Order: sequence, then structure tokens, then C-alpha cells
Amino acid sequence: MKNIITLAIVFYFTFPVNSQDVEPLKYNNPGLVVDLGVGLWAWPVPADVDGDGDLDLLVSCPDKPHNGVWFFENKTGLTSENKMPVFEPAKKLSSTVHYVMPSYTSQGMRVLSPGKEYTSFLTQGTAEAQTLPIPAKWYKHQGPATNGPKVRHNQWRYSDYNGDGVLDLVCGIEDWSYYGWDDAWDKNGQWTNGKLHGFVFVFINEGSTAEPVYPDVPIQVQAEGKPLDTYGCPSPNFEDFDGDGDLDLLCGEFVDGFTYFQNVGSRTRPVYARGISLKTADGGPLEMELQMIVPVAIDWDSDGDVDLVVGDEDGRVALIENTGLLEKHIPVFKSPVYFQQQADTLKSGALATPVGFDWDGDGDYDIVSGNTAGFIEVFENLSGAGVESPRWAAPFRLEAGGEVFRVLAGKNGSIQGPAEAKWGYTTLSIADWDHDGLHDILVNGIWGRIELLRNIGTRQSPKFATPARISVAWKDKPLKPRWMWWTPEQDELVSQWRTTPVAVDWDQDGLTDLVMLDHEGYLSWFRRVRQDGELSLLGPERVFYSLNNSVTNSGHGVIDKGPGVLRLNNREAGGSGRRKIWLTDWNGDGKQDLLVNSTNANLLLQRKTESGKWIFEDVGPLVERNIRGHTTSPTVVDFNGDGTPDYLGGAEDGRMYYVRQ
Repeated sequence: MKNIITLAIVFYFTFPVNSQDVEPLKYNNPGLVVDLGVGLWAWPVPADVDGDGDLDLLVSCPDKPHNGVWFFENKTGLTSENKMPVFEPAKKLSSTVHYVMPSYTSQGMRVLSPGKEYTSFLTQGTAEAQTLPIPAKWYKHQGPATNGPKVRHNQWRYSDYNGDGVLDLVCGIEDWSYYGWDDAWDKNGQWTNGKLHGFVFVFINEGSTAEPVYPDVPIQVQAEGKPLDTYGCPSPNFEDFDGDGDLDLLCGEFVDGFTYFQNVGSRTRPVYARGISLKTADGGPLEMELQMIVPVAIDWDSDGDVDLVVGDEDGRVALIENTGLLEKHIPVFKSPVYFQQQADTLKSGALATPVGFDWDGDGDYDIVSGNTAGFIEVFENLSGAGVESPRWAAPFRLEAGGEVFRVLAGKNGSIQGPAEAKWGYTTLSIADWDHDGLHDILVNGIWGRIELLRNIGTRQSPKFATPARISVAWKDKPLKPRWMWWTPEQDELVSQWRTTPVAVDWDQDGLTDLVMLDHEGYLSWFRRVRQDGELSLLGPERVFYSLNNSVTNSGHGVIDKGPGVLRLNNREAGGSGRRKIWLTDWNGDGKQDLLVNSTNANLLLQRKTESGKWIFEDVGPLVERNIRGHTTSPTVVDFNGDGTPDYLGGAEDGRMYYVRQ
């Protein structure tokens, strides 16, 4: 019966089901320059791909919607003359796998992933692979944790570690088995599990470079006489950074920084000093904007010292230039500068959470989007109303209280622990919350705190005050997810993390309400009322029901197919929240329907209202194409001005996928 209903709806609304119809929005703005980016995770491979003498950029991206090895061509010329070329839009060479890393050897560049070498990487990406004699999963985790991953970043490279003229096999290992991943805070906000570890091992080649012979057990690289240990994701780079003829070691980490281990031994007998966190030329910490960073050491500008080309979590790639100076034998670098490209498709970091809204009051739909980094970015529609494929401006970051707005977990703001310190996961909606005629922003993020960015500017030129918490007239104490270690303020609204707070006049009484997940994952109505002449927000009411699929998880996997109160996520702790929703009259019948994240977005049609309950039916995904990695984030737009809502979905790769109804 469900299939019959779905087909009828598709026929009636003539909504496309061809997966090819769902495509990322293009800038349609020749000459526009934006940050270079792939999808979630960037693993850079700088190389002269086309043989024209200058350095291009290959970037491996293992995420779901944007998986591939991507070629960014440099047509600007030699990087010795122009350190920051503007690259051409990416071309896909092949699909890809996790942990692809280059090695720059005397035999030329060689590219590895765990257990594999790619012999034609410059032309075919990962399409041709040679199996290495060491199994990909040779490392056995050392810690006691039973939940979460045990080993993640498994990073392989070649290097002549001991100076005997033969390439050895280097493995950087990220061991999560002490950390444990999830829900380990005490009441004081202290992480009670262990730390995240990053180790470096070397399989000493006892044969030749052409015919390697590796031992069963590698050596573990030591620093100051103890096993070298970074905060995850070591990305080991053995290079002569201080110019003394031996190989030093520079590592990245899971969060955002770089650690340098000076070789105080010799070329043939390396001995590494204690790790030092690198600083910039002005004395500040050398760090990236996000985390899960992947540095690649290469003399990018051909000036004789070793620079870093670094991939960031949101798919961007930065140059960190070596100044050529040393401070107490430690190389000094400039701050990261992100590469740019000719604009192709709109991208807002990673895990984009777009909202279609007329931002500047000129009558067309602009796009406002959150992302993993915790920013909010605005894309201005330059074409005006009634244009199916608008021309877009480059995004700018929203300011609030006179500074760039950013939600950050910090050391103890993520339920999954301190390793997520630089993530924010902003989600938002836009409405006139204070009823002054101007559009405000309600925002949620990794903390689960719902905040108001109040517009103190104008309709055409919005300006936002310092973020303020959303207050609720709780009957007793504030409700919160039970796994949160911290206690909200007396009137503070705290709910599920990484979920959309939808500001909407649900009961059509002229007051802006809030519809979102409550502290236990039920879709709830936070009703707005006037009390003593003042606006007040009441606690959650579970008034939403479904005829089917009443209980789901964060990816819209069905837990209960039957009817019942609509619970959009029944999971707890790190598995909680993570639901992106939107309300719209999808079918033009005068009732608000519900879009929820799924492979693209599932449509829940509002069927009826009875006894104070709003009853929906899940009729399935809008379209066939799966654009989900971790998640999607639905909204609606009407670029062509025909009065019919069209689908716009933010995806893991940071792009916005559009299809017209």
C-alpha cells in the first residue's frame, strides 16, 4: 500500500524521481574566486600532474557525496613565482579510499594507502593498485575501551628512515582504544576516559627499494626515550627541516596543531627530542581553522626549505609557508593561507545546513548556511526573483556582536569528548522572533543550546546583536538530555545537539513558536504565548503523531513502522539529535508538512488534525539519489518564483543539492 501512495503523490505533484535531476547548485558567476574545496576531508597530493613544469594539486576526498581523487589544475604558472595560484575547477580522476598519502622520494612521487600503492596515481588516481607485503590492519589497538572505533587514521608513507639508501615503510597510527569515543564526562566536565593517541612506526626495509623485505614487527619511533605520541592523526613527515643533513619529524594531529620532533642524533642513527608545538612567525600557535588535518611536506615555492600543504576537515587545502628561519633549531612557519579556485559549485564547509530566505529584502531567495566549523555563511542571490539558476556571490561569514559568529565545542562541549574541540555543527532557522518586523536567527549546535541572534539592523541590511539564550517558562527545572554533564540556567532552552530549531507560527495565532526535537528526541511544539503583556515560550508538547514510521534514528532508519507519537531519534548520547528538519506546505493543501533528513529528505505529509494532535504520514524520500554521507539538511526555495516549494538539501560535502518540484 505504501508504494501505491508514494507513486500517487509523485504523479500528482510531477516531482522528479530521476536521480540525475538532483544536482549541486552552481555559482554561474564566471571570474568569481572562492576557497578551493572538495567534500568532507581533504588529503592533498601536490604534484605536476599535467607535466607542464608547475605544481598542480590533487586532493583525495573519501566522503559519500563527493568521493574521488580531484584534479585542480594550476594555469597560473610556477609556484616559485606565484605561491598562491588560483586553480581551475576540479576534475575527477577516480573514486578513492581513506588515507591516501604521497611520498616524495629520489625515485619520484609514490602514493600509498594502507596496504596499497597506486602506480598510476597522476593519471588514474586509485584505479590501479599494487598490494603491499604488509597487511593494512597490522596494528592491534592497545587500550581497554570497548565502545567506538579502535583505530582510525592509518597513514602510510615511504622514507629512508635510517639513511641506508633504501626506502622504509612508515605508518602513522591513530589509536582510539583509550579514548572510547562517547559519553564519558563526570559532573565537573572532566573526560574520564583516556586520551587520543597518535603513534609512528617504521618497517625497516631489509631488502631493496625495488624488492623490499619487511620484518614482521616494526620499530616504534621514540621521542625523548619514550614512544612518540601525538593527539591522534600523526601524518608523519620525515624531512630535514633544520638543514643539518638528517631527517626531523613533523606531525599533525586530530585537532588542529603541529608537533615538531628534532633529530638530535644523526642521519643513520636518528634520535628524536621531545615534541614541540609549532608557532607562527608572530609567536602565535600554528594551527588550522578546523581539525582532522593532514600535512604534506614539500618545497612548494622552490626556495630550498620545506613548506606544508595541509588538508582541513571541511575539504579546503592551505599553504603553510616555511620562512626559512630557525628558532632554537625549530623551523618557523607563516600562518595558513587557504588556496583558491575558480568558482564552480556552492559550498559551505562540510555538513552544510542551508536555509532559503530573502536575506536582504530584494525579493529573491538567498541562502544562509551553518556547517561543521560552527560558522554561519550567507550566499547572496545576484540574479533577482524568477531565475531558475541564479548567479551567486561568494559567501561571507555572519557577524554577531561585532565579531564573526562561531559555535565551538571547546574542550568539553561535545558529548563525544575533547577530540571534537573545534567543531560547532550549526543549524538554524530565520524568522521574526521578537516581532519587531526584522528577521532574526535561531541557532543550535554541538552544545544543544538554542540561541537567538537578534537583528538590530534593517530589513535590507541586517546586523546582529551578541548571541542571547532562548528562555523557556519551565514548570519546574529546565529539561535537558540526561547524558549532558552540565546544568542549564534556570530558564535556558537546551535540547538535542545538531538539530534544527524551526521558528514557525505553528498554531497560526500570530506568534512565532518553535518546533524541534525535545530532550528525548520527540518532535515537539514549544508554544509561544503572551503572559502579562510579555512574550513567553512554553515547554515542549508532544503533539505530533505519525500513521507510520513513528520512531526513527538519526539517519531516518525506521525503528517502529507503526503509528504513534513522532520520535525522530530514539538514540542517546553521541547517537542522539543529528536531525535536520524543515516545515513547509509541500503539496499546497494549506497544511504544514515535514521534511526530515534521510538519503536526501523524507516527506511527512500532514494528513489531519484531531484532538489536539497533528498527524503525518511518511511517504518516503523525495527523490532517488542518495546524497547522504553522515547526514543531509533539507530546506525549501522558490528560485523561479512559481509559488511551489522546491527542495534544497545540504550534504556532507558542504554543497547544496537542488531539484525543482
